[in-house]
Amino acid sequence: MSNPFNPAFGNRPIHFFGRQEITRSIISSVDEQNSPWRTTLITGVRGSGKTALLSDIRMSLNNRNIVVLYIVPNEAMLDSILAQLYRQLSKSISEAMPEFKDISVNLGIKVGFEKNKKTPYFTETFSYQIMELMDACMKQQKHVVFLIDEAQKHTEDMRVFISKYQDLVMREYSVSMVMAGLPSVISDVLNDDILTFLRRAKQIELENVEFMTVEYEFKKVFSRANTELADDTVSKAAAATYGYPYLIQLIGYYLWDEMLDIDGTDLLDDVLFKSKAELFRNVHRLIFADLSAMDRSFLFAMSEDEGSSSVSIIGERLQKKKNFISIYRERLISAGVIKSGGHGLLCFNYPYTREFLLHKKNELGYY
Repeated sequence: MSNPFNPAFGNRPIHFFGRQEITRSIISSVDEQNSPWRTTLITGVRGSGKTALLSDIRMSLNNRNIVVLYIVPNEAMLDSILAQLYRQLSKSISEAMPEFKDISVNLGIKVGFEKNKKTPYFTETFSYQIMELMDACMKQQKHVVFLIDEAQKHTEDMRVFISKYQDLVMREYSVSMVMAGLPSVISDVLNDDILTFLRRAKQIELENVEFMTVEYEFKKVFSRANTELADDTVSKAAAATYGYPYLIQLIGYYLWDEMLDIDGTDLLDDVLFKSKAELFRNVHRLIFADLSAMDRSFLFAMSEDEGSSSVSIIGERLQKKKNFISIYRERLISAGVIKSGGHGLLCFNYPYTREFLLHKKNELGYY
């Protein structure tokens, strides 16, 4: 049997734990015009499964009379939307659209609609062209779903698109949108004065999967492999994931890959060593690289504690006043690196962050 786990970023895993209800709610909203799920914002830290969830939604809608557009915000975002929408229209509808002169996209494509007389300048705008394409979709009774992955803040194309999407909703076009991004980015989008419409959207924060769910799924998957892998080993492996989706796939992948070669404790130690190495390289190092020197000092101060850290003790260690500590506390919470652990307490948001920081302190000679 091939390995059923897939830790590659962006791909939908074969075993997709703990997100099925979100997918079902969004799919069902296609047939319910007043469903709050028709416009959904999904936030989550790195590795929480945002892209995998969008991929699951996309695959689940694949066999229906639905146009699904997968959008990654960049300089050609608006052109990409027009190009994807045009490509998914049937040939009969496309040929019946002479209203605007051309769509020029930055993807090496130019779709022309020549007319005998010169068309007005406004027919070359995104607003006009998408309305023409949407009218064509509606004539064929197609529902259009916009899936926006890795949303970016402060982009003019994003503002233009969201404003137009709001217009489509108000005109009762059959449309849906799911936007996914890091917590700080989605917060920035919601605070944009032009995009206040999105504050009424359904907002979902992807949290870690419950231990019982991970343990149940792990045991189900490994029992089908007809191996003698002990239930206790599988349970310990499930607990080691802390329900973090990327780590679920990593540990599951290495446990499956090595279950026939090593037994007992040695097996789990080897699996955790390899999984942590991948986690540190693909998640923790990227997060650490984006932090300021003071952000890092704050986290190093937290790493001195085995459990939750007291905000007041962090201030003492850094020799900084309460107001100064509060600023960096909020910065790191907003970035999704840490979270509240109770009144006056903080804890790390990613599994094994303390272990990574202790290694990093040693590497940097930080004392």
